[in-house]
Amino acid sequence: MTDVRLFPARLVRQDWARRTVTAMSDSQDESGVDLYQVAVDPAAYQDSPVALYVYRQTRGDATYTGIVCDVAVQAIADGRVRGHEAVHQLRVDALIWHHARTDGPPALVSLLHHAGPEFRRAVAGAQQTEPVLDFAGPGGFQQTLWRLDDSPATRALADEVAAAELYIADGHHRVAAALEEWRLADKPPGAGLLCVVHPMDGLSLSSFHRWVSGPVDVVRLLELLDREFDVLEVAEQPAPSVGSMGLYAGSHWYEIRLPATRPAGAAGLDVTILQSHVLDRLDPAPPGRVRTIDTIPAATPLDELLPRCDFDRAALFTLAPPPAETLIEVADAGQVMPPKTTYFQPKPAAGIFLRR
Repeated sequence: MTDVRLFPARLVRQDWARRTVTAMSDSQDESGVDLYQVAVDPAAYQDSPVALYVYRQTRGDATYTGIVCDVAVQAIADGRVRGHEAVHQLRVDALIWHHARTDGPPALVSLLHHAGPEFRRAVAGAQQTEPVLDFAGPGGFQQTLWRLDDSPATRALADEVAAAELYIADGHHRVAAALEEWRLADKPPGAGLLCVVHPMDGLSLSSFHRWVSGPVDVVRLLELLDREFDVLEVAEQPAPSVGSMGLYAGSHWYEIRLPATRPAGAAGLDVTILQSHVLDRLDPAPPGRVRTIDTIPAATPLDELLPRCDFDRAALFTLAPPPAETLIEVADAGQVMPPKTTYFQPKPAAGIFLRR
């Protein structure tokens, strides 16, 4: 049995899509209650035959296209589907609890792979035909879907994707929950996980910044940084890049340049070096205050963050995402990055498919 499979599904109807399909959020709380916030109305879905799907999300000039397929959980257990981020066990447990009590739409997991000729041929050919679904979806993304019916060409596509190395882009917690559920069910051989597989450059990679709650003693912080890094005060926000991060503290911007020589793998990531050499060594908070380190998506507008930073006397470290090849290096080495190191966009919408 191949690791990447065609699957039967119930597909949301065109006239129901805008009111049924929602954004897939990563902010599930640990209770696991109403994680995807999708009310399942049977009338909203229709049976669809065994197939694969070309799934495209478009916003402005940006287009992201992948293949929706069923990936065997056994392939995850065998390490043929590899992750790069650590997971929080409480969130995994919450997902397992939720899945055991609800029968809502599955949230797609985003995977990356080195796309081959069958993949590129299928994606290009499908987009020359009439889609089975096309609607304005969450986040301003146009959601378009083409069905690849069961045929020798579709099965050749599935075999090609199955032969590639697959890397988790988004959905580490959902993958971990599926793996645990599979083990609890005595490892049924047919168990699968619905995924959308993109080429390596098929998604947008971004980072999380680090926010140090105030009050921060800026002089002491700069002294700590000066011990191991080159610190330069600059007139405006420096563009973060691999090996160079920004710092906003005391109403001033600084460029922090990390050493050029660093360990391989996860230990050499900018965020790991920042954590071990700086954040773990910060002075404790003053009496009556609690020092927290928060993660903030890099897409958050700075004009929202800087006034808050000044008011709280906080410090903000701005980081660039590691290159995609670094994620592969970490995954291939069996290592994991710190939580909230990177995130990929866009996330697949929730509620397009029901399992059948």
